[in-house]
Amino acid sequence: MKNCVLMLAAILFMSAPGVFGQCTGGINIFPYNEGFEISDGGWVSGGSGNDWAWGAPAKPVINAAGGGTKCWTTGGLAGSSYTNSEASWLQSPCFDFSNLQYPFVSFKINWETEQQFDGASFQYSIDNGSTWITIGPANYSDCMQKNWFNQDPVTYLSPLTAERRGWSGNKQPTSGSCRGGNGSNGWLTAQTIMPGLAYRPAVLFRFIFGAGSICNSYDGVAVDDIYIGEAPPNRASFTYNCADSGKVSFTNTSILCPTTFQWDFGDPASGTNNTSSLQNPAHTYTSPGAYTVKLTVNGPGNAPSTTTDEVTIISVTATMLSAADCQTNTGGSIMANVTGATGALNYSWNTNPAQNNQTANNLSAGLYTVTVSGTNICPAKATGEIVNDFSCPDIYFPSGFTPNNDGRNDGFGPVGGLASLRNYQIRIYNRWGQEVFSATDPFRKWDGKVKDQPTDGNVFVWFAEFEIIGKPKEMRKGVLTLIR
Repeated sequence: MKNCVLMLAAILFMSAPGVFGQCTGGINIFPYNEGFEISDGGWVSGGSGNDWAWGAPAKPVINAAGGGTKCWTTGGLAGSSYTNSEASWLQSPCFDFSNLQYPFVSFKINWETEQQFDGASFQYSIDNGSTWITIGPANYSDCMQKNWFNQDPVTYLSPLTAERRGWSGNKQPTSGSCRGGNGSNGWLTAQTIMPGLAYRPAVLFRFIFGAGSICNSYDGVAVDDIYIGEAPPNRASFTYNCADSGKVSFTNTSILCPTTFQWDFGDPASGTNNTSSLQNPAHTYTSPGAYTVKLTVNGPGNAPSTTTDEVTIISVTATMLSAADCQTNTGGSIMANVTGATGALNYSWNTNPAQNNQTANNLSAGLYTVTVSGTNICPAKATGEIVNDFSCPDIYFPSGFTPNNDGRNDGFGPVGGLASLRNYQIRIYNRWGQEVFSATDPFRKWDGKVKDQPTDGNVFVWFAEFEIIGKPKEMRKGVLTLIR
């Protein structure tokens, strides 16, 4: 008789709201995964009007588990209603979070209750169930918190908690005084971080369920597939774009959703500008060279992450190696000189056709731009000039030419330092004073044709005017003999 009394007292003690005995020596191997397939997982229910049941659900709406075949649900496994004025709970085993730095919980949940009035919530206790605290805000979602509490307040959670945030609603339309809508419409995965529980040695959890005295012909709430462990960590990453003068713009591409950012641009010579806490900063490097950029991201309740990448800043100059020939305006060369990088580089000159070596060759007089790039190297440009070789003799005009296409003396025009000519013009007339040729380009020669036909005349008069750099304007004329 005495043993029966003691056993009954123990059962009543365990059935009291929020009591699980002393929470010591709890589960300390993580991640914790409980799918309730083999057993009830050591979760126990109690409270006023308690109708939590473990097994395979066969209700009108909640007719399958979230995973596998079994789960926990209110209103029994096959019922289509829950208890009037219910204030019940489903409580976890004891957990030891002594080695958990970023506690995180997720589970599958399915709710079908009267909207706003009836529903469930999720709480923790760190004092053996004496006090319970509701976890997380309502109607908030980010990478760490999803499908968490769609209603605030849930009216009839009040017997169990003053913090009445929770899950409430159903997929039915409003009928009479029974409010419909806002149900889960199936199983959803709810998850959130629990930063306040880091390193706590004795933690209890519980689902609470509250209902009014009417409009309770709904399936209730079911939970399944509970996961507890470290929150998924951040993964730091970034990209960058280069501008002129050593300025680099950085773009954070980290996941999951960090809230703080710490950049080190690897450029201590820049002083306080070497670091930034902006999400997407920019930095202007002090000199050419290779720099290691480091990004550390943290929050919002999961492990930080650090990544590094190399950024190479270069400067480029373009130096003429040889001038263009003064008679042909060809043969000039120019070289790109790079500071800040020693590895493989790509060169692109704006010559026609384009040249892709460090030195561009066979160029006429003019300005040329090179773009230098490479792996992890910010591209840079430089412009240099090819000038003409002015060592040629003075300008003169021959007295005759032989346009027979033998490659020798086939055209008539000035000879000498042609590249030194400015404001050049020549006109050629036949014996009747008709103009047969004119040009403003000293490199363009007369081929002895008039309107693309060979001329039958053999004596012509020419007039030319031009300037030579550093000398006054000249005018010349002469008689030309065409020899065939």
